[in-house]
Amino acid sequence: MKSRISIILALSLLAVFPSVSNAQVKFFSNFECGRLGKAELTDSSNIYRPNLVYNITSAKDPDNPVDTLLEPSSRWFYFLMTGVKGRTITLKFIDTDPWAPFYSYDNKEWIRYEPKKEMVGKFVAKKKYDRDSVWVAYCIPYTNTHLDEMMDEWQYRDGVRIYSIGKSYQGRDMRMMMVTNHNLPDKGKKRIYIHARVHPSETPCSWCLEGLIEELLSSSPFARSLRDNAIFYILPFNNPDGVALGHSRCDAIGVNMEINYDRPDSLTRPEVKNIKNFVNTTTYGGNYLDLFLNFHSQIAPHMTYWVHTEESTSPLYFKKEQTLTSLTIADNPIFGPDMLSFSMMAPRYIEGYFWNNAAEHTLALTHETPYSFYDRNEDGTLVTIENLKWMGKKTLWAVSDYLGIAQAGRIVVEPHKASHCQKAEDLDHIYTGDCYYIAEKDGARVTYKHKNLPAGTYEVYRWKVGEKVKANPEGSNCWEKLSDYTQSNDGTMNITIQLNEGQTAGSLLLVKTDDK
Repeated sequence: MKSRISIILALSLLAVFPSVSNAQVKFFSNFECGRLGKAELTDSSNIYRPNLVYNITSAKDPDNPVDTLLEPSSRWFYFLMTGVKGRTITLKFIDTDPWAPFYSYDNKEWIRYEPKKEMVGKFVAKKKYDRDSVWVAYCIPYTNTHLDEMMDEWQYRDGVRIYSIGKSYQGRDMRMMMVTNHNLPDKGKKRIYIHARVHPSETPCSWCLEGLIEELLSSSPFARSLRDNAIFYILPFNNPDGVALGHSRCDAIGVNMEINYDRPDSLTRPEVKNIKNFVNTTTYGGNYLDLFLNFHSQIAPHMTYWVHTEESTSPLYFKKEQTLTSLTIADNPIFGPDMLSFSMMAPRYIEGYFWNNAAEHTLALTHETPYSFYDRNEDGTLVTIENLKWMGKKTLWAVSDYLGIAQAGRIVVEPHKASHCQKAEDLDHIYTGDCYYIAEKDGARVTYKHKNLPAGTYEVYRWKVGEKVKANPEGSNCWEKLSDYTQSNDGTMNITIQLNEGQTAGSLLLVKTDDK
């Protein structure tokens, strides 16, 4: 009797969990951010065999009702396959462009298909799977649910206030983080606005922004100093509907909101209206924002900023752009000086909206992270969550250096006085602060002074002033280490450097070694 019961139980389990030999592969995308057009078996004569080839067609975004000539995108895909255990499945991606997409057995931990080994052709993945269910995505998803979990955690960190700036078209809150030391007056603080994910498929930028936020909300002296001296407004999703629906580059009804800032009111999307209202309210009375960063991701295999040309802005604005980008590139192994992108300032973009309303008062730039690899090097560093988050931290360091915010941990010190030097304040060179100095003879000296420097050991760097060019030569417009410096007690710091004729002296950077 026991053996009969065991046989019946075994047959029942087989019915629930069929073996490879009698399981059919099925595809699903009816979950948050899921997206799939069609999965077509190229040879359907035997759907149960161990090696199957599928043509995967991504679903197109809805037709754009505002920019009717703009072709809907089909980049994003995110689907579940079942019945694949023990099978070798070939996925030929049609109508999209994944260099090396990702898969997951639990929809949490993601693994990139190995380039050249599991990516057996252009946009073709081939792999034998160890489990029955596998999720596949263009890039590691960053969902509304994940953001909600992070916001629920971040709201309890020091200096964080979270509020809605309005509703999306489908009624989702557009949640803004305001980060500052609320116990100190706002007057005199630098103000920075950052937003991300206007294009739902661009998930790397969200992981990068998460790294920036984690650094900003940390308990380090540097982060606390940023919160004391600046106000950060961060809108992690400005297109929550598009993210939830798994669209590629549009909102709920098909509009690419990135180019919706110069439309008449009747054609302006509610999300864009909310952002405009936030900006107008926050800058009322000429209280301009100092910096705006627009976080995106790009198919090009490298980091970049979109820099607006001098011809379409002004020499001062272009110099400001080049300063921030040079600070981001300085000592950065995954962002080279030849990777910047240049374009005309255009009113349909939010940067154009800032330019038309604030001109040189607000520096506005688009910051792009790649999906695949860095430095245009296919055999180099692959994009991962870890290095995307590091890039977010590096961007925050550059923002701090550019605005001179931090007074602890990472401090930019401007020249205090100089002897046998010419003071320079031109727009043809890249430097932080108001000026730099050029030595008129050997033995010229420049002194730097900083009050209330915390005691400790610091690495001291000087900024190597270079010409304002589109791609900085090696060794130009970057930090150069000079020495280590020990401050015995809290108090005033005085450092003097000596120059030879023709050498320049810009800012110093002090990085506290035990805060790194």
